[in-house]
Amino acid sequence: MYGYFGTTIIQSGLLVAGILTFGQLTGFWIETALVLISGALVISVWRRNQMYRWLEKRPGQEMTQVPGLWLDMTQRIQKRESEIAAERDSVHQLLANLHQSLASLDAGLIHLSLDWRINWWNQPASRLLGLRESFDKDASLFNLVRTPELYTYVKTRNYDLPITLPSPITSGKMLEYTVCSIDKTGFLLVVRDVTRFTRLESMRSDFIANVSHELKTPLTVITGYLETIIDNDFVSDAGVRAVGQAFKQADRMNSLIKDLLILSQLETTAPDATPQEFQVQDLIQYAIQDADEIKRAVQKQQTQIMMADCAPKTLRGDWNELSSALTNLTANAVRYSHDGAQIAVSFNIRGEDGVITVKDNGPGISTEHLPRLTERFYRVDNSHSRETGGTGLGLAIVKHILYRHGGTLEIQSKVGQGSEFRCVIPADRLIH
Repeated sequence: MYGYFGTTIIQSGLLVAGILTFGQLTGFWIETALVLISGALVISVWRRNQMYRWLEKRPGQEMTQVPGLWLDMTQRIQKRESEIAAERDSVHQLLANLHQSLASLDAGLIHLSLDWRINWWNQPASRLLGLRESFDKDASLFNLVRTPELYTYVKTRNYDLPITLPSPITSGKMLEYTVCSIDKTGFLLVVRDVTRFTRLESMRSDFIANVSHELKTPLTVITGYLETIIDNDFVSDAGVRAVGQAFKQADRMNSLIKDLLILSQLETTAPDATPQEFQVQDLIQYAIQDADEIKRAVQKQQTQIMMADCAPKTLRGDWNELSSALTNLTANAVRYSHDGAQIAVSFNIRGEDGVITVKDNGPGISTEHLPRLTERFYRVDNSHSRETGGTGLGLAIVKHILYRHGGTLEIQSKVGQGSEFRCVIPADRLIH
C-alpha cells in the first residue's frame, strides 16, 4: 500500500516510538530497546518464512494478510505474476492462431535445427512428406527424404533457387523445396506440390519441340527453293529484292527453330553422365574464332576480340554445351557493339570458383532490363535485334547450360560504359 520506502519508515517509526514510550515508563532504555528490536526481528523472520512457504506452495494459495514490508513484496510478486500470466496467455493465443494460419497454407513448412533435425511442421508438410508426430520429431530430414539431390542442395548452402524433386511417398508427384536460413536457430524448409506446374512446363516444352521439328522440314524445303531461285536468276528487278527478303526471313526462322530445339533439349534431357576434360584456354580460343567469323559476316571488321587473363585450369563438363554458351556471349558482344569495339574474354579464379568473363565497351544496357535478359524472347530493342539477326533465346540457352553445370550467369552493365557477362563455374568442375 505504501511501498518499500513508506513501509520501512512506518515500521522504523513505530519501533522508535515504542522504545521511547516503554523506556520512559520503565526507565530501562537499553533493555527496552533490546527487547523491542528482538521482537521486531522475530516478527520479520516469521513474515519472511511465511512468504517462503507461500512461494513454495503456490499457485492458488493466498498470502496471510499480515501488514508490513513482506506483504508489500508478495503483493508486488502477485501483481507481476498476473501480468506475466496475461502475457503468456496472449502469446499462447497468438501461437495458436499462427499454427492455425500455417495449417491452412498450401505449402508445407518444416522448422529444422542447425543439424537438420525436424523440430516442427504444419499439416500440409505432414501430408506432402508423410511426417508423423510420434515418430518423426527430432528425426534427421535426410532419414525421411532419402534423396541425394536434396542432401547436395542443402549442403551447398546456396538457396537462391529452389530444387524440384519427385515425392518420396507418392509416385508421379513433384515437390519443390526451398530452404530459408534462420539466423542462429536453424532453417525453414518450404515444400510445395508443383506437379501441375511441372506437367504444364513439360507440355509446353514438348509442344515447342514438336512444333519446331514439324516446321523444320517444310522450312528447309522453302529455303532450298528460294536459294535455287536466287542462284539461277529465275526472277529479276523487283522480284529479286522480294525473294532476297523472303530468303533472309526464312534463314532467320531457321535460326530460331535451331535455338528452340537446343533450348528444348537442355530442358528435357539429363546432363552428360561422363563429362569431358579440356583446357579453359582452348574453350576461349574456340569462342574467339567463332566470333571472328560473325564479325566478318556482320561487317564489323574494326571490332577487336582478344583473350585477356586466363588461369591455366582444366574444366570438367560438356564441351559442346559450354562452347555454345561462350560463343553465344561473344556473338552478342559483336552484334550489339559498334564497329571498332573492344571485346575481352578472360578466365580467373574467384574464391574456389572459376569465372569466364566476356567484357565489351559497347552501348551498355539499362539497369531495368538486366533482371529479364535471360527470359525467352526478351529484347531490349526489338528493331536492333531484328537487324542483327538475334532470336532472343541466346541468353536463355546460356543460363540453362550453366545451370546444368552447377553454375550461374552474372550480368553487369551500364549505359555508355559497356557490358560484362560472367559465367561462374563451381569449384567441383575445375581440376587443380
